[in-house]
Amino acid sequence: MSARGIEFLQKWVEQNVSPYAKSDPALAAKLAEQATADAIKAGIHPGEISEEVGSMLTTMIELLDHRGNE
Repeated sequence: MSARGIEFLQKWVEQNVSPYAKSDPALAAKLAEQATADAIKAGIHPGEISEEVGSMLTTMIELLDHRGNE
């Protein structure tokens, strides 16, 4: 498990995903792609994140679904 990877993702979500974002597969795909690219730029291999949360796309879909139900 990579604490560094999960910490990156948590901070990234706080900074890049609106708390008012609604469930949208296209938005989830865009967010997953951008989070992965930003992780690589930060020197974090995407595997460090996926070993904790699984698929980045699935994670973003679940995040947006959860926010849409609040």
